[in-house]
Amino acid sequence: MTWVITVTNQKGGVGKTTSVINISAALVSRHGYRVLLIDMDPQGHLGLSLGVKPASTADTIAAPLMGLRRLSEVAHETSINGLRIVPSNEDLAAVEEQLSRQPGREAVLRGVLTGEISEYDVVMIDTPPSLGVLTFNAIYAADYILVPVQPRLYSIEGLRRLYKILELMRTRLGRKIEILGHFLTMVDNRYRITHEVREDLRARLGDGLLRSEIPSSVRVEEGHFYRSPVVAYAPDTPVASAYAELASEIISRLASSMNSQSITSAEKGAETERITF
Repeated sequence: MTWVITVTNQKGGVGKTTSVINISAALVSRHGYRVLLIDMDPQGHLGLSLGVKPASTADTIAAPLMGLRRLSEVAHETSINGLRIVPSNEDLAAVEEQLSRQPGREAVLRGVLTGEISEYDVVMIDTPPSLGVLTFNAIYAADYILVPVQPRLYSIEGLRRLYKILELMRTRLGRKIEILGHFLTMVDNRYRITHEVREDLRARLGDGLLRSEIPSSVRVEEGHFYRSPVVAYAPDTPVASAYAELASEIISRLASSMNSQSITSAEKGAETERITF
């Protein structure tokens, strides 16, 4: 079975791309998973951070979305054995415009994945911060959503927009997608706001807020500079350990979901129709 997990929050700068890279690297290196990354952000930072720069648009996710190539033909190897990536570039923005005029536009990526991902244990999808066709595709294609939240007001505002999307998909498109969990990023416990936001989210989300938290660390940016996940570049640092713990917690949630075909009644408090912000 292959799980498709989209990492999203409709607020930029909350650590989506960094989290996709490091969660996936931890799944591969610590748990032996086979993981495929898909970059649905025209900025292309996912590939850049892993040292993968496509030679042309034909080597990016744009080609399968336009029906020009199969997904397997644009999956690139990375420096980490077991981790592949389908990168993007700025031309994906033009593809989004074309898709917006297409019937069934929200389901194109889901169709691209069909029959193409059985060799992987997990597919992780990175998203742009904008609410467009690319984000809709990334969410519609997912089995689960992971939501990074920086302990700041504007990051929480992004949750409201995300919940509206999920509710829209459920009521109008008949596609119900579970939130696997929310997790705090860029945590600095020296600030009172960090503790206040954590308490507020815990009260609202219950077990929908994962225990694992990602601390602020310059090591993350160093890893980007050296084109390496921090879990590989600096594996003994607190931030690398935090991502490893997060990956383990995600596996536990996935296993629970597979056994019960739902996330548990406590975690269902994280479903969109029952969360108020």
